[in-house]
Amino acid sequence: MTVPPVPRLPAPWAIGIGCRREVSPAEIQDLLAQAFKHLDWTMPPGGLVLCTLAGRGTEPALVQAADRLKVPLAGLDPIDLQTVTILTPSAAPGHGLPPVAEAAALVACGAPGNPNARLVLPRIQGPASTCAVACSEGIIP
Repeated sequence: MTVPPVPRLPAPWAIGIGCRREVSPAEIQDLLAQAFKHLDWTMPPGGLVLCTLAGRGTEPALVQAADRLKVPLAGLDPIDLQTVTILTPSAAPGHGLPPVAEAAALVACGAPGNPNARLVLPRIQGPASTCAVACSEGIIP
């Protein structure tokens, strides 16, 4: 497995992943394939970062996904995720966090300080994971 480069934050593009422990690599790959298809991406855009909660940054399925895409994986502090407002309800209420996928993607793109950071793909839900995509530079795919 190749070690991806250290992420540059804020990133121009971010895919946020929320997941349960020991989520299957196949589920993460399926979510990413759905996101790429929806955005008409055949390859990752320049500067893309895969991001999640700091406590999930070593999850094997996420490490494999980052390796396959050849992008960095960023584990973000839960306190930072609380700085953004998300309109969709959390898939795991009661944890004191907004929906992880959306919040992680937005924070990785510089929210709330970057007014250009916005979701370009709202949450996609899998059985044990979620995925959302944000951009930070006023670019729409």
